[in-house]
Formats: sequence, C-alpha cells, structure tokens
Amino acid sequence: MKTRDKIIQASIELFNEQGERNVTTNHIAAHLAISPGNLYYHFRNKEDIILSIYEEYARSLLLETLPKVSSEVKPLDSLILYMDSVFQTTMKFRFFYSNLPVLLDKNPILREKYVEVQQSISERVSQLLISLRAADYIDFNDDELADIVSILRLINTFWVSFHQTQTIVNEVNDSVFYQGVLKILVILRPYTKAHAISELNHARDVYQQRYREEAETA
Repeated sequence: MKTRDKIIQASIELFNEQGERNVTTNHIAAHLAISPGNLYYHFRNKEDIILSIYEEYARSLLLETLPKVSSEVKPLDSLILYMDSVFQTTMKFRFFYSNLPVLLDKNPILREKYVEVQQSISERVSQLLISLRAADYIDFNDDELADIVSILRLINTFWVSFHQTQTIVNEVNDSVFYQGVLKILVILRPYTKAHAISELNHARDVYQQRYREEAETA
C-alpha cells in the first residue's frame, strides 16, 4: 500500500477511535512511524486528509452501495439492502458525522462535495420509493415523497450519532446498524399496502434476529 493510502486508512482508524478533534497530523505520523514531513509531502494539513477521506466515502456511497433494481430483486428488498449498505458505509466513516457541521464550516470545498453527494443519494432513495409504489408495495402522495426521503436519510445519516449520545458506553458495532434498519422499517410501515405487510414483517424479523445475535456476542 502506498504511503498516501496508509495515511488515509490510519486517519480513518484514529478519527473513529479517538474523535477527529483529538487527532493531529503528528498523531497520525507517529501512528504510522513516519516523519511529519513525510505526511506533509502527501497532505498539506488535516483538512486536506479529511477531504480525501470524504472522496473515498463518496465513491463508496455512489458506487459500492448502488441499489440493485431488477426482476430478480424485489423493490422492498432493494430499498432495505440499499439502506443497510449505506449504514455499513457510514460505520466505516462514522467519525465524519460526529462533528459534521464543524467540518463543513471549516472546509468550503468539503461542503460543496457533501451537498452534491447528498443530492444524488436523495434522488436514489426517491427512485426506490417510486419503484415500490409502482410495484404496489407502498402508497404515498406525490407531495409526501420529499418528506419521506428526508426522514429516511436522517435516520441513515445520524442514527449512529444519536445512539452514541444515548448510552454510557460509546461503542458502535453491527447491532447499532441493525437497529437503524429496524427504524427505517417502522417509518415505511404506515405506507405499506396490506398485502405487502407480510414481507415487511419478514424483513423486520430478519433484522431483529441479527440484532439479537450481535447483541449477545458483543
């Protein structure tokens, strides 16, 4: 792995473990056993590192978590799997959301990229919801779509941060993300058609079982 990539991966690890505000470029260099000068050869400052991390995060969100919609995948499964993938990606870069407003205020370029990516995500979630309605799984009015998308994205984006403020032990594992998916299913339930409730309940049962198994091993 190239030094630049090592710096990015080490920074993600340290930011997640210790909090971005508590980690300096000197900490990162020491963690990698390289000189600060070597680090500055690749990145001008910590904000430059964070911008590069976000670009990696954005690629993961826009490419790796791309929702799969096909005749072989039911629309409801596509939405749940997509939200699950977004949660997992958020887990890898969870430090970012612990201090999001401050990070965006400090770096206008980062804010611009963030807004652009979030708009793309909103469009994808909207398309998935519309496909669910077309498949007669859920029903909603056109003027409700934007609000439903916003609520789903709020859970996806800030569920981990919310969870961390509600517990004494500040630990994040897969059980936290299973809880997040379960919250999304609760949001979708009032819009779900009667004949599709059984599928929603099945998805709920699957994630409840995953949550219990993960909680027992934690």
